Amino acid sequence: PLPRPPSTAARSGTDFHSWVEQRFGQQQLIDPDELHDRADARVGDPADFEALVAAFEAGPFADRAPHVVEAPFALVLAGQVVRGRIDAVYAEADGTWLLVDWKTGHGDVADPWQLAVYRVAWAELVGVEVDAVRAAFFFVRSGRLVEPSDLPDRAALEATVRA
Repeated sequence: PLPRPPSTAARSGTDFHSWVEQRFGQQQLIDPDELHDRADARVGDPADFEALVAAFEAGPFADRAPHVVEAPFALVLAGQVVRGRIDAVYAEADGTWLLVDWKTGHGDVADPWQLAVYRVAWAELVGVEVDAVRAAFFFVRSGRLVEPSDLPDRAALEATVRA
């Protein structure tokens, strides 16, 4: 992949994710500023970042420690390897899991397919039925938690990849 030009929205999201990791005591292995194509990418507005932090602190996850943040996974779907990181994983009191993807942009729009992939990957990673894993987008700026109820299972994801 080719390096991308600096993006205020992308950097704001990266900064926010780094902040969440530090907030809950998990350190990054690599600082994004140490990457050769990211050193000059700090183009975000500090006031905007502070507004994101304040919005998070006012939301439902401020005092809830995640089981893990930035959980890496690799999932094979229809012969294709899908790799990613789940922003936050919460262990629920009833033994189920809640996966949360932080959205830091200005719109409350996201693709539920992303959550479906995360859900299947986490279920397989920890050895539970996919029905024991819920997944949601948390739109940090608006404070909205969106948990789609009809996420596809492995078979539906594979059918989509094949198509």
